[in-house]
Amino acid sequence: MTPYEILGIGPKAKPAEITAAYRVLAQIFHPDRFSGAPAAVQKEAERRMGEVNDAYAFFRGSNNSSGENSVARTRAARAASATPWHEVVRHRAQAEARAKEVRRAKEESTRQGKAISRPKTGGAKLALAGMGEALHTNKITCRECKSIQWLPDGWRERLDETDFYCSICSRLILAR
Repeated sequence: MTPYEILGIGPKAKPAEITAAYRVLAQIFHPDRFSGAPAAVQKEAERRMGEVNDAYAFFRGSNNSSGENSVARTRAARAASATPWHEVVRHRAQAEARAKEVRRAKEESTRQGKAISRPKTGGAKLALAGMGEALHTNKITCRECKSIQWLPDGWRERLDETDFYCSICSRLILAR
């Protein structure tokens, strides 16, 4: 790839456009952004950042004949020893998809039923753990048996006069 292709600019790009393209790519591929990623992804990010730095150095004035050859040699050596970026991204996406499927399967296996609603019996009860999840998904996890309990439609409006219990272990899961 040429320095133009690496930075994604045309041959008639102005210095400001070159610098802007370099900064965008440097933010994307900087190795510090991939500190928690697998080793292959970190290595690929370092390789891509090296390509971006070499291309930018080419435009900054190190394009004399010896500098140009050293940039080309460095780029060729890195390309020969590295996994193509799209493969690394594909593997990472597949791993994330597998993890998502495992989470979904776990949720399916623990999905036990609907929460039981009963009128308030008096006393000062307060069980709001998991309220954030309940507000967005209409489900809440029982803290005792770890089952997922689906709340009925309109549960928010009825919360002042109704308590909600787990359908598995009968534990109070939501009350105000």
